[in-house]
Amino acid sequence: MNKILILLFSISSILAFGQSKKEYLKNNRFDLTSTEFEFPQKDFNIIGFGAYHGSAKTYDAEILLIKNLKRQNLIDYYIPETNYSQAFFFQKYLETGNEELLKELTLAFQTIVNQEGTIETFEHWEKLRELNQTYPENPIKVFGFDAIAEYHFPIKHILQLTDKVQNWKLKTELQRKFDDKEINFSTRNAETTELLKKFINDYEENKSIYYIQISDTISFHHILKNIKYNFDKEKGREEIIFDNYVYFKNIMQLGNKKQFFKYGFFHIEKQREEKSSSFFTRIIEQNVYDRKKVITIMGYLTKSEVLWDKIYDENGDYKTYTTEKGFGIGDYWKEYFKGIKKLKKTKLSDITLFKLNSENSQYQNGTDLIEIKLFLKKSNRKSLQGKPTTDFIDYAILISNSKSQKPIEEMK
Repeated sequence: MNKILILLFSISSILAFGQSKKEYLKNNRFDLTSTEFEFPQKDFNIIGFGAYHGSAKTYDAEILLIKNLKRQNLIDYYIPETNYSQAFFFQKYLETGNEELLKELTLAFQTIVNQEGTIETFEHWEKLRELNQTYPENPIKVFGFDAIAEYHFPIKHILQLTDKVQNWKLKTELQRKFDDKEINFSTRNAETTELLKKFINDYEENKSIYYIQISDTISFHHILKNIKYNFDKEKGREEIIFDNYVYFKNIMQLGNKKQFFKYGFFHIEKQREEKSSSFFTRIIEQNVYDRKKVITIMGYLTKSEVLWDKIYDENGDYKTYTTEKGFGIGDYWKEYFKGIKKLKKTKLSDITLFKLNSENSQYQNGTDLIEIKLFLKKSNRKSLQGKPTTDFIDYAILISNSKSQKPIEEMK
C-alpha cells in the first residue's frame, strides 16, 4: 500500500511540475510575428541568437528580432559568424548594394557555416540593407571576430590596405594569385598557405619599409595575426573569437554599444558543458560583461526541414543538395531536446519567443531545452552536471513548419 501511495505521489508531483512549467510558458510568451511585439529586455551589452543551421525560418526569426531591437534603438552592431575581413566586405555590401559581392560573400560564408551558403543568407543581407536604409542617420554596423576559414576575403582586404605600397614583390605575387579565378583559397591549400607565410615573413622583416604606406595598420596587423593562427593551430576557435573580441572591445568602444551576435548553438551558451568553454562563457567567466548583461536566445525547430549537404561532382562543381527533417532538427524520436513538447503545446505562432529568465522561473531547475535525448544512447545530462536551463540560456524561440534553406547555386 505504501509503495502505491509513493508511486501516486510521484506521478502527481511530476504532473504538477509539468503543468507549472506550461503555465509559466503561457505567462511568458510572445508572438514575434505580431506587430505589437516588443523585446522585453532593454538592459544588456550583447544578445546572442542561434539555432541549428539550415532552416529557412531561422532567418525570419532573426530579422524580426533585429527589426524590433532597431525600432527600440537597442542594436548598434551586427556580429555574424564571420572573420574580420568577411565582415568588412559585408559592411561594404550594406553601403553599396553590390550583389555580385554579396554572392561571393555568401559562398565564402559557408566555409565556416557549411549550411548557410544559401539563397536565404543572400536575401537576409538584402533585408538588412533595406533596414539600414530606413535608419540612414544610425545604421547597423557589421563586425566579425571569428577565425579565418578561407583566404579569399582576407587577401582581398590585405590588397586593399596595401594599395599604395609600391615595389613589394610578394604583394604583387599575392595580387596575381587573387586575380586568378581558378585558384583555391581554402585554408588547406598548400600553395596559398606558403605564399601567405612568405608575405607575412617579408613584412615582419622589412616592416619599416612598408608600415608607413599601409592605410590601416590596426586592421592589417589583425588580419596577419589571424592568418598566422592557421599556421600553428595552437589556438582553438572559441579562444580566437574571444581574443579578437577583447582586442577590439576598447578600440571600438564596444562596451557602450548594443551588440547582436548571430552564432551557432554552442558558441552562445552561457555555461560550460563539462570543460568545454564557449565564447559567451568566456565573456562571462573573464568578467568582460556581467552575466545579466549577456542575453542568449536559442532557437528550436519543430515540424521543420534543414539543408543538410551540398553535393559536388568529381571536378568540384555543384550538382544538387540534400535535406533532413528528422535527425538534425532537435525534435525527432531518435534525437530531441528535453522539454520541447511544452513549447509546442504553448506556442502562439510559427515563431514564438519564450522568456525563461523571469524571477522565480520554473527553468531555474532542471535541464529542459539543454539536455538532448538520444535513442539507445546516453544523453548529455552528465556533462550538464546538474546545471539548470537558465545557466545556459535566457530565451527560447520555437520555430515551426520551416522549409529548408536552398543553396545559393540554385538561385535563378
